Amino acid sequence: MTNAQQTRLPPSRPAPTYAGAAPDGAALYRAGDYQAACAAFEQALRDAPADPRCLINLANAHWAAGQIQRADDYALAALALAPDYAQAWMIAGAVALAKNNHAGALAHYHQAVALRPNFAPAQAGLAAALLAAGQHDAAIAAAEAALALQPDLAHAAYSLGCARAARGAHEQAIAAYDLALSIEPRHARARLNRGNALAEGGQLAAARRDIEAAIAIQPDLPEAHASLGFVLTAQGHVAAARQACRKAIAIAPDCAAAHWNFGVACLLEGDFAAGFEAYEWRKSHPQHGRHFLRRPGPVWQGDSLAGKSLLVSAEQGFGDAIMFARFLPTLAARARSVTLHCAPALVPLLDGLAGIRAVAFETRPPDYDLHVDQMSLARLLAITPANIPGAGGYLTAQPDLRAQFAARLPPERNIGLVWAGNPAHHNDRNRSLPAGALAPLQVSTAHLVSLQCGPRAGEMAITDLTAELTDFARTAALIACLDAVLTVDSAVAHLAGALGVPCHVLLPHAPDWRWQLHRPDTPWYRSITLHRQPHPQDWATPIRAAAIALRVSPASNITSL
Repeated sequence: MTNAQQTRLPPSRPAPTYAGAAPDGAALYRAGDYQAACAAFEQALRDAPADPRCLINLANAHWAAGQIQRADDYALAALALAPDYAQAWMIAGAVALAKNNHAGALAHYHQAVALRPNFAPAQAGLAAALLAAGQHDAAIAAAEAALALQPDLAHAAYSLGCARAARGAHEQAIAAYDLALSIEPRHARARLNRGNALAEGGQLAAARRDIEAAIAIQPDLPEAHASLGFVLTAQGHVAAARQACRKAIAIAPDCAAAHWNFGVACLLEGDFAAGFEAYEWRKSHPQHGRHFLRRPGPVWQGDSLAGKSLLVSAEQGFGDAIMFARFLPTLAARARSVTLHCAPALVPLLDGLAGIRAVAFETRPPDYDLHVDQMSLARLLAITPANIPGAGGYLTAQPDLRAQFAARLPPERNIGLVWAGNPAHHNDRNRSLPAGALAPLQVSTAHLVSLQCGPRAGEMAITDLTAELTDFARTAALIACLDAVLTVDSAVAHLAGALGVPCHVLLPHAPDWRWQLHRPDTPWYRSITLHRQPHPQDWATPIRAAAIALRVSPASNITSL
């Protein structure tokens, strides 16, 4: 999983606004001696205590020195004397932003822009505040307005890149970062985020060069070491990735991206104890933490459930919920009751599993004593590769639905195909096949059945019953009628494995953590065989291997893709 673009701006350092009141202070400020500048400006303030320009000079100097509360105090004092002083509103906005007070920052910067709409630094500050508040389209507009007024404003170009990246426009983000770097070549965060954007586009070698360059500029930038960990993991250098993440954590123990990336690297190597411990940081991750439900009441910490009702919240994708449903019977055996709160499409599949109740997210769950996020269960249950429950299958298809689908299939080898996952998935470009990649299998003597739902359904001229797969219970019933499944990394892979149906999974060169590395099998599902890309974008090799294993097509029919 890629890191979120880092959006924090370095402290802005506007020139003092009233150099005449303290020429020594202005000179010291320009020389970067901010503490001495503060002392000089204090003297100027004693000479002119009612002059808001002296207060603004002090606010600027304290801000540049990293003393944000004193900067705020002086800015507010200036506003008490001169409420129409735009630069004072800007400093108050910068302080609010530094304190993660997004509403306050927006209010202050909007006031500054209202007072001086053609002042580029005010527009740039507003762009940064909008970016922090997640208002990406408005941030783009403000950053572009700032650059139209002052094309050499590096932090406006940086904000523009961050906002574009947040909208998924990574090529345009790179162009904005390039502009920032042309203005300020040692802008470490612009260099880092350029690397992050390249990584999002799968350009790992170039991404690594940029991220390492950011570290060379600012060695104590924890997000850069965390991003390096991500890229090294994607390149298969897992030990080095773990070391990079440790460096990030040593610099900033609360860097969620570093803990997350460290956890992923550990899980890829089968170190479940360290991996699932670090995986808990997903809830604080800047990109993913906002998706978590914040529930009232105590969180289950692995203690006794005797006599207690437990609410389990599904999270992330359909495949994650299916994969971790294997732990629900263990909980049901310990608790008075267990309820799974999940997506509506999963309710018919999972409701009643080992006596648990499944309730759709749109429905208010029953009262509970304790609650827990579903993907925390592996840690709480001390799961290792050796004690994973349900590896042989833990779900069954509904007999009536299975009979309905069985009657629709011919009495020969029936093989289900999936060639694309969820297009909204952050790694879809790497894990989904290009159109037509499985076309050579159509010469097979086996009967091919589409399990491909979503926008790419219908790309192959094979039996297609997907219009009837309105929930996962119906999909499970069709899969249970098949002799095997061939799929990319998708929810169908987890569903086939949970049903114990033979399944061949085509994996990208940098796989998801659950498939680990360098092995053709998985401890999570005994019925699954893994076929891996030996190199990025080489789908021909795993497809050929899967076709041979399934006896569905001569290898010569599959050429380079």
